Amino acid sequence: MLTHLLGAVRAAWKSVRTYAAAHKIIATIVAIVALYGGYHYYDVLTTPPTETRYVTTTAATSTVIATLTETGQVSASHQITLSPQASGQVVGIYVKPGDQVYAGQVVAELDATTAQQSLRSAELSLQNAELSYQQTTATSTLALNLIVAKNGVTNATVALQKAHDDAYASIASIYSDLSTVVTGLDSVLHDSNVAGRANQQNIDAYADLVSSHDNSISIYKNSAATSYTAAYDAYSAAIAAYKATDNSISNDDLIALAQSTYATVQTVADAVRNSHDFFDRVTSDYSLYNLTASPTLATLLASTNTYTATISTDLGNALSDQSSLVSAEQALAQAQNTLQSTEGGSNALTVQSAALSLQQAQNAVANAQTTLAGYTVTAPFSGTIAAVGVQKYDQAGSGTAVATLVTNQETANISVNEVDASKIKVGQKAMLSFDALPGVTIAGTVASIDSVGTVSQGVVSYSAVIGFDTANASVMPGMSVTADIIIGTETGLALPTSAVKASGAQSYVEVFDTPLAGSGTAPGATSPTAPKRVTVTTGITDNKNIIITSGLTAGTQVVTQTTTGTAAAKTAAAPSILNAAGGARGGGGAFRALGG
Repeated sequence: MLTHLLGAVRAAWKSVRTYAAAHKIIATIVAIVALYGGYHYYDVLTTPPTETRYVTTTAATSTVIATLTETGQVSASHQITLSPQASGQVVGIYVKPGDQVYAGQVVAELDATTAQQSLRSAELSLQNAELSYQQTTATSTLALNLIVAKNGVTNATVALQKAHDDAYASIASIYSDLSTVVTGLDSVLHDSNVAGRANQQNIDAYADLVSSHDNSISIYKNSAATSYTAAYDAYSAAIAAYKATDNSISNDDLIALAQSTYATVQTVADAVRNSHDFFDRVTSDYSLYNLTASPTLATLLASTNTYTATISTDLGNALSDQSSLVSAEQALAQAQNTLQSTEGGSNALTVQSAALSLQQAQNAVANAQTTLAGYTVTAPFSGTIAAVGVQKYDQAGSGTAVATLVTNQETANISVNEVDASKIKVGQKAMLSFDALPGVTIAGTVASIDSVGTVSQGVVSYSAVIGFDTANASVMPGMSVTADIIIGTETGLALPTSAVKASGAQSYVEVFDTPLAGSGTAPGATSPTAPKRVTVTTGITDNKNIIITSGLTAGTQVVTQTTTGTAAAKTAAAPSILNAAGGARGGGGAFRALGG
């Protein structure tokens, strides 16, 4: 039997070889097909199965600061044209050529009757939106898991307590600094350190020494003296209020304390700045008129520089303390509302609609306030009025030269494209850096922006001027400068931009009905079910993070990245909203977590 079978096999093989020898092309094709089929079958058997993994984050309350990055040069001129941002009839001119003005001083006003009416209407609409939102959320629910909602309240409570403790400790440090600054500034101004003038205080002695050469020195002296008195009075009242508290102070009272502290620091900052300006002016006069050098003068000026740095830090801390507390309270209120809604049933769409209406009303008020401010022309920094270009009852607009200001303030001239120009407003803050001075960063303020652009090779650009908040001897005219201009700040639910996707004109995020454990970090976690899409409305972005104005609640787990493939090779999917839109314009942004 076996012998017969082997014989049959040999005969069949001989037949195949004979056929293949006679039909080489067909035999070759059959061999290739057989080899490919075998390889494909082997590959299917040995290739590991693919998997989809999800990386997630949690929506939390944060503040996003959007910026635009523009470039230009440090100006060699110290002259700037003052123009209104709005159009109308001039109803007040408050300066004349030769007048000395200080930063923020009103130079002229236009008739703002219509703008004032618009602001009042916007404020009434905001009140209605706030009432509607309160009524909606009072009985609403958001279908979240009860355990997640309770944990959200617990976490928000802990975060609020930490923000409370941190803010109180920061305020204590600020008052320690204020004590040093106010006492030191008193010595700088009122001690008698000037050689040969033991019977005079420093401020009086130096004013007398240069008064014969500089008639305007009395303005600087009076500003320094008056602002110091105001600073001393404000500090005395504030320190007494602070000492009457302890760490058990309520959150609302602590927020009020942070607000009053910030106002006090601002008052002291004015005194420091005016004292610095006085001694800086005296120093310039000594150099200009070849007066005998005074070592004491250099020491006093150096002291005011030190106080300026201290107060600048304290201003930022006082504002941060207030913002942190408010954000932590907001986060707790949101968590408590979520818990209440979960326990009682809800209509999430109604809540989202009310929240969107409230946000729109808040934006309308902010826009109306900005419009109203455009009817007032103010000096962006101190200096001398060189010319006045209008008279009372004249018509003026955004291109009208109301006055020309000559100042010692350093400025930067930047060129802005037509898209960015509409977002830049006078008074916006900026951070300035210089190609030639690595590591040097100076705060600045937008002083003006042209209302009429210039066209070059079909490209429209607008010129803007940014004033330096502090002088720096290392910065020279003509240096290249980069300005990061803060165009918006918004506090609310924030997510990484990679979490927000685009589908046509709509934005959406992906969420799981049941939170996905172990997905908070790469490489993420797998899920037997796919996430669902949730349509959201977005606010401002800093190109890394984006505000969600509606459609989402705090504590919701959101997918930031989806990967597919084997453990050895995975490919990213679902482009973010920024990638889908071709990337965001402008420069880098800033992101400050305030309770998220």
